[in-house]
Amino acid sequence: MPQPPLDLNKYLAQSLPHLRDQYPPGTGGTGPRVEFNGSLKGVQVIEDFDEQVLKYTKTLPSDPIIPHPHFKYPKFVHAISNISNPIKSPSDLQKALSTLPLAAITSVLTALDADPEDLKVGVTGGQALDRAGYESDGGEDLDGKTENKAILPDRTKAWTFKFSKSPMGSGEFLLSQGNSDDIKLVVRTINSSAFTPEDWKEYIVSGPYRYDTKSKASWYWSRSYGATKRLGCQYYVLTDWQRWTFGYFNPDGTHGYASPILEDDAANPSVLQALLFWTRSAIGAENAWQPNQKDVSGLPQLFPANPARRISSATGSKPSVPRDERKPRKANESDIEESDAE
Repeated sequence: MPQPPLDLNKYLAQSLPHLRDQYPPGTGGTGPRVEFNGSLKGVQVIEDFDEQVLKYTKTLPSDPIIPHPHFKYPKFVHAISNISNPIKSPSDLQKALSTLPLAAITSVLTALDADPEDLKVGVTGGQALDRAGYESDGGEDLDGKTENKAILPDRTKAWTFKFSKSPMGSGEFLLSQGNSDDIKLVVRTINSSAFTPEDWKEYIVSGPYRYDTKSKASWYWSRSYGATKRLGCQYYVLTDWQRWTFGYFNPDGTHGYASPILEDDAANPSVLQALLFWTRSAIGAENAWQPNQKDVSGLPQLFPANPARRISSATGSKPSVPRDERKPRKANESDIEESDAE
């Protein structure tokens, strides 16, 4: 049956469930990275990100909205029961993302942009059931008369996240509307056993960008830059589920932004509130985020060379100490990118 109207503010304020991870220990090697030929010169932490998200949520409809009958919002209890906990593989992470946060956001985006005629679905009758995605018992309306009218196609162009892979095999979800090839935002996934909490701290910084293959944070800035350039978009999200950052590159690709890290079970704002804010910003909606670029050229140098951190156990609790601290090993594809053989 069609879903009841959705209290948007209450729904988005829910925290994601905290999922543990049990990836195999990171391996990696000593092979050098290719040269970076991008135009990125500086990176910057988005100030007051939490406040901007909460300010945006106040502009959302206060009355419950009608969900599109073909693009239903996932119910938390049901969705959580279909998510692996702990996450043990990239495919577990990708399924978790598509089952709850990404499905929730695309259902909301579609409902907000839906043609009003597509939302006029009656609660009775064969045609109403068919439009809601259920088979009727013969197409009879409540009054017993047979419905012979042709069902009109939807006028709404739905928002969807399509799963894809980067040339190196990293999982990514591409936001687009209808059948358009115009990608508005990319959600990139990362293996938490290869990109540690310390690496995340080195990623969320402000200062002049310096490409260094010995720094995972520097390397992954180049990967985020490369993904948006390859896909023709400016907005991106980077996540391993437990941690989320929301990023952007200016039109000429010389300056990058990243939000402070949001934990999966964060509240005020929640990940869902931040994700809606960022997707609405990417599609050019009203009251969305506006970049405020600062000159970071005079700030201290970023991305110190660090050993390619190894994980000492499957829990990913502490990085191991390299054998020779005088010769830190360069990060390798297998340190960060997911395997092609998922």
